[in-house]
Amino acid sequence: MSSFSGSTPDLSPSRLRALLIVLCAALALVVAGNSALAIALPDIAADLRADQSQLTWIIDAYALTFAALLLTAGLAADRVGRRTILVIGLVVFGGASVASAFSPDPEWFIALRALSGVGAAAVFPVTLSALVDAYPEERRTFAIGVWSGVSSAGAVAGTIISGGLLEVFWWGSVQLLFGGVALALIVPVLSLVAQNRNPALSLDVVGAVWSVIALGGLVFGIVEGPQRGWLDALTLSALAVGSAGFVAFVVHQLRARVPSLDVRLFKNRGLAAGATIVTIQFFASLGFFVLSPQYLQIVLDYSPLGASLALLVVPLGVGAGIGASAALAKRFGARVPGSLGLLLMGVGFAVFGQGLLGGLEPSLWVLAGGVLVFGVGFGMGITPGTELIIEGLPAERRSVASAVNDITREVGGVLGIAVLSSILVAFYRDEIAPALEGLPTEVRDAADSGAGAALGIAEAFGPQGDALALAAREAFAVGLSASMFVGAVVLAVAAAIVVIVAPGRRAAVGAPAGRDAAIRTAEK
Repeated sequence: MSSFSGSTPDLSPSRLRALLIVLCAALALVVAGNSALAIALPDIAADLRADQSQLTWIIDAYALTFAALLLTAGLAADRVGRRTILVIGLVVFGGASVASAFSPDPEWFIALRALSGVGAAAVFPVTLSALVDAYPEERRTFAIGVWSGVSSAGAVAGTIISGGLLEVFWWGSVQLLFGGVALALIVPVLSLVAQNRNPALSLDVVGAVWSVIALGGLVFGIVEGPQRGWLDALTLSALAVGSAGFVAFVVHQLRARVPSLDVRLFKNRGLAAGATIVTIQFFASLGFFVLSPQYLQIVLDYSPLGASLALLVVPLGVGAGIGASAALAKRFGARVPGSLGLLLMGVGFAVFGQGLLGGLEPSLWVLAGGVLVFGVGFGMGITPGTELIIEGLPAERRSVASAVNDITREVGGVLGIAVLSSILVAFYRDEIAPALEGLPTEVRDAADSGAGAALGIAEAFGPQGDALALAAREAFAVGLSASMFVGAVVLAVAAAIVVIVAPGRRAAVGAPAGRDAAIRTAEK
């Protein structure tokens, strides 16, 4: 039977804690890679003279390469060695982040952000697989729970750190800090992380190429859809290429003697339910973390730091949800906390959306209550979702399982940003249309593109500008409320699916034994 070389030795409690801290720090860096910059976009726009499309790609270029290369990076980690791939990822992520702080124009910044995403793709899957390997089985749930908590709280932490830095320094300080910490982590990674590689595993170059084409095409189309229109030729072409790549990937995996990701495993109810939980959780959460800081700054006139601190309600809820999840999973299995977590997230979205209907004078208590319930639901569902995915693939494919977990996160997140943003923009345009009547065409087009542009134009129009600014703020609140209600419906439907699909407490969630044995025999 094939096995890992350089297997993880039994670590002392102190070294195990150090490993947990180092890997979670690396995880937090790549998770916060987008949220930290989302709150700095106004400063970036002013400094680099970036338009709205360029600002969108500053965020999405990272997500595109991140999602497209996750599966390939997971395969490489299992074959070449997890420590090696993690170090390479930290070097690329850190170096590109530091360099991006000195970008002379938006184009350079976007290119370096895409390169950062390549590094993040190498870092992310190893942070989970290395933890699962190192921790004994009786403490593995604890390690996954901490990892899950950091993966969810990292987005909030990124906004808080960014907000604090922007109070004193320029936007590039955010990139310098994140890049510098990534490079500093290389030394402890070399000391603590086991290589754990299996040279007998197939790298499946053909499958890797198809996965990059599939994920790259689909994510590109999803990102461009709200900007260009869903019927735009480039959008449709990207979605078509991605769909064709996905079909080719599935066909290749079904025909391969030793598939890199046996798609038959998705017949496993646990793996399917886990993928559903994680995808929809990040559909909602990343959409929320990109849109809510804009609401706090544009509508309620918060500073970047104030907006980031307001989101501290989320990790409070996440912590409570993770604690409740462990108790529920022990008694009922993953089905109950997984589905209940999604449902609570939906309730939180609905409450938050209702609070937004207050316009420029919302009830902050209602908004905070919605965000708290949302956080509890996220914390409750994230660990069961991750465990179901990890346990749905055999042990020697643990980095691939982690990559599957990460792909569902990234694709779900990009889809959430695209869909919820598209709904917000559609309602914003309907609401602001009456206030734009009689204005010059150039002014009308700019204000129609977004609330930020409308506020910038309003400053030059005196009393008439005040009316335009008021209309833009109210229209943004209405649009965000609509997107929250749609998100609530998606979360409720997903919760029902998990109730039906997820295995019960005593159901096996591991990979089918026969298929697992066949793969191992072929790899001897």
